[in-house]
Amino acid sequence: MPRLSLWRKDKTNDFKFLDRMIKEQFIVGGTSIMIHKYMGPDPQGETGDPTQPNYQAQGDDVFGETKIQDLLFLETRDRKYDKDIYELRGVYNVGDQDFDLTQFGLFINTDVLFITFHLNDMMERLGRKLMAGDVIELPHQRDDTLLDPTAPAINKWYVVQDAARAAEGYSQTWWPHLWRIKAAPLTDAQEYKDILGKSTDADSLKNQISTYIKETEISQAIIEAAEKEVPDMLPDVKKLFNYEDAPAPDGPTNAADFEQYYGTPIASGVLFPGSPRQGDLFIRTDFSPNRLFVYRGNRWARLYDNVFPNRKDVVARSVNAGAFINNDSKDTNLDGQNFESRQPISGVVKPRTDF
Repeated sequence: MPRLSLWRKDKTNDFKFLDRMIKEQFIVGGTSIMIHKYMGPDPQGETGDPTQPNYQAQGDDVFGETKIQDLLFLETRDRKYDKDIYELRGVYNVGDQDFDLTQFGLFINTDVLFITFHLNDMMERLGRKLMAGDVIELPHQRDDTLLDPTAPAINKWYVVQDAARAAEGYSQTWWPHLWRIKAAPLTDAQEYKDILGKSTDADSLKNQISTYIKETEISQAIIEAAEKEVPDMLPDVKKLFNYEDAPAPDGPTNAADFEQYYGTPIASGVLFPGSPRQGDLFIRTDFSPNRLFVYRGNRWARLYDNVFPNRKDVVARSVNAGAFINNDSKDTNLDGQNFESRQPISGVVKPRTDF
């Protein structure tokens, strides 16, 4: 009689029987998960940059998952995703949205999911195993009870960060049956623009899951409130009882007027001198209007901001590089289109992911 052994160097009928039973368990008890398959870097064409090779000119394997867009930083910023959506059954532990206040700030502990899939079922449907870069959506996490009845109900979106064989997925035959992934919430990043769409489309997924528009509106409201509360740099003495606001004399508005006003030549420039003496005056010409400083102790003290109540022609605030920061013109022409000269940096430079 041969010695009994559950291990076989080949996947025998015992393995196939156990695999079918495990697959049935996922079909019965698992939840439906939509898979957006990562295809590889988006073709860039001929760039002339050796760090960004042109895979399109190397044959049919253009969208290979093993390709890297930028060989210098070892990252793929422009990703291509399959237009077809695949459905798999997965199992994971649903947790409460608990907030962690033990550290500086507010954190959510359950924003990372560990989802388990049937390995062979995944290979049959997807053609390969789930890998970092794949995007998944959970239909059963759709929130259709929003306060705004006109707001669209969307699924929860996650991106796969890591994947490996599950430790609990090995059967008595010592062959693996399960595949486990680590998924984090999808962010409005450049890597997923092929799925999210463009911000110019009102119904795009980008505008539905991103908080960019609301954050921009909040920032603009803060700026408007600040300008309303502090319209100029003058002291607010209207609320002080029995305060005599004596009118200030006419003062200088630029570096040339400073010297005439004080009756002595004053050094000026965009940088303070390296070896000042006590009481030295210096005009910073990179402020608009120019700002006068005096050296006292070990620091340059601001003397005043060239703001006088009875000078209506003087700008009511003194800022550094004010002509650049407070540029309200709307005639900036780029590629035949007019844009506002002053735009938030979040609208020009998109955030990048950490992985």
